Amino acid sequence: MDDTLRPLRNQLVELNLKHLADHLEDALLAASCSDKPYAELLHEFLDVEIRQRRTLGKDKRLRAANLPTFDKPLDLDGFDFGKRTGVTRRQIVELTSGFLWIDKAYNLLFFGSSGLGKTFLSCYIGLRAVEAGYHVLFISLNDLAHLLRTEHALSRSRTRMKQIRACDLLILDEVGNTILERQEANRLFQLVSDFYQQTSLIVIANKGFEDWAQTLGDNVVTAAVMDRLLHKCEIFNIGGDSWRLDNQQSILRNLAPESGLETGMPAPRRPGRRPGNRSSTGIERPIPVEGILPDQRKRRIRTE
Repeated sequence: MDDTLRPLRNQLVELNLKHLADHLEDALLAASCSDKPYAELLHEFLDVEIRQRRTLGKDKRLRAANLPTFDKPLDLDGFDFGKRTGVTRRQIVELTSGFLWIDKAYNLLFFGSSGLGKTFLSCYIGLRAVEAGYHVLFISLNDLAHLLRTEHALSRSRTRMKQIRACDLLILDEVGNTILERQEANRLFQLVSDFYQQTSLIVIANKGFEDWAQTLGDNVVTAAVMDRLLHKCEIFNIGGDSWRLDNQQSILRNLAPESGLETGMPAPRRPGRRPGNRSSTGIERPIPVEGILPDQRKRRIRTE
């Protein structure tokens, strides 16, 4: 870098405009070849910094969100709304086109049996929220119960719970698959109370409210949790057939072309065995030593 630009670069770094400092020479070169007004040039300079910060911030939020991976792209084209009831494409588009519901701490509840895409839709909403600048976290009820149980004993759990309490949207998966102990249920109730009218929740459950008492272990705690979740909430009861069963993969059907099974190709021979060493009755015939018939070999062994 030219020594005349070094003081300017140092000033940009001191102002925490590191990305603009890294592209200072390119920005000045483009400005020298342009006849744009100074205000517009300054706007373009600062836009370099803003775009880079937004990109890095989105990547950081996406890593922190801990969204699960799927075997297909996380977009609405991967969800077959025609085979599902209780949710429409328009509803999901409306939820992700603007996140006023997150600003006002509304909740979303997705109910339905396994394999209906509840987690897929929830993570799609979470991804769009991350891209819009919100802090999102995904966690299962079982993992959350572990964090609540070990928060006072493990620094890692305390750190993670601090992130959860500071997020804008918490996606809680597998509600109904885990039976909580009484102390864990009380701590979950306290967390939901802290989130009430402050932080949005997306709850994914394969059991209805009538079965939540079994999960939380107490009717009073269950009623208190439901009361806070349902006050400002949108509920989706999704029905249909499991996409996993619709797309069931069979070993013989899907892997046969690669392995040669049921394709007319001969089965691979075992190593060390020659073809044609069985008789018509299926009994193995001895493999003759070169130049010696089987009977001769027996007599030769006796004489030796």
